[in-house]
Amino acid sequence: MISVIIPTYNEKDNLNELFSRIERSLNGLSHEIIIVDDKSPDETADKVKELSSSYPVKVIVRPKKLGLSSAVMDGLSIARGNVIAVMDADLQHPPEVLPTLYEKIEEGCDIVIASRYIKGGSVENWSLIRKLISKGSIVLAWILLPQVRWIKDPVSGYFMFRRQVIRDCRLNPRGFKILMEILVKGNYSRVCETPYTFGLRRRGISKLGASTIISYVLHILDLSSPIVRFALVGAFGTLVNLGVLWILRYALGIFHEIASALAIEISVLSNFSLNDLWTFRRKRKVSVIESIIRYHLANASGILVQYATSVALFKVIGLESLTSQFIGIIFGFLFNYALSRKIVWW
Repeated sequence: MISVIIPTYNEKDNLNELFSRIERSLNGLSHEIIIVDDKSPDETADKVKELSSSYPVKVIVRPKKLGLSSAVMDGLSIARGNVIAVMDADLQHPPEVLPTLYEKIEEGCDIVIASRYIKGGSVENWSLIRKLISKGSIVLAWILLPQVRWIKDPVSGYFMFRRQVIRDCRLNPRGFKILMEILVKGNYSRVCETPYTFGLRRRGISKLGASTIISYVLHILDLSSPIVRFALVGAFGTLVNLGVLWILRYALGIFHEIASALAIEISVLSNFSLNDLWTFRRKRKVSVIESIIRYHLANASGILVQYATSVALFKVIGLESLTSQFIGIIFGFLFNYALSRKIVWW
């Protein structure tokens, strides 16, 4: 059986045509349609129930807008199929592509992506801004996620996969790009792409906005390697370090040697907190206090190198305080990642 999971929000006017086209496309194939609706004010869920007498469709109604990725996960919880398709309800994902996706599954593909960016694929009448956002999101994924670098359209919202791809996977559905999560964490050996034309939205309004873009970036960072997150935390710690130094040195007039040491310690505590919560996601096996002590020990060489470099550049060469501190930070960072991973979050 093919389970077609479709998240919805205010898509009532598209349902008649959507279901009819899915039925024609999958004629002869055992299938079900699962609508996951985020309590649409246009009464999308009521329309689904009305149409359920004519189509093999069921609906999950959620209390509010919770995101496309989590909607797919909720749909999976009641799906009976061993093959799962995910698509939008706005008819920009033509249902006529579903048989092609399934043919690829039968040929041995574990995941099949309906792609806009391979030969034969396209988008209809996108603005330059929309094209740049789409291409930029793909480039960001290629940079941060090695698992998707050879895939032309890893941000597609239209795809099909075997259920065993996500068996025993700890998916953390965030935002609207569940495919990315599956590609990074799934159990598969073969991914295929097939071209399609991303159509025009004829009814309703697009959900793409600034919050969606921010959510996507945060999702990519969550899926990225710990060293990438470690580096980002380090960059934030650099700002904390230099900001505290500026206050102590220039606003309060404290000697460089003391201001540098205090700034380093505050940034170390800041980095520990962020790395614990985000980079390594509390994978420590000891208490917070013991972990902080271990973190200081793991970073002792980096802290000493940073402090010694900063003081030496300030006292011996005569560089300005902020410049001395920044160079010290760069030298100290090189010692920190490997030891932190090995000693604190092993």
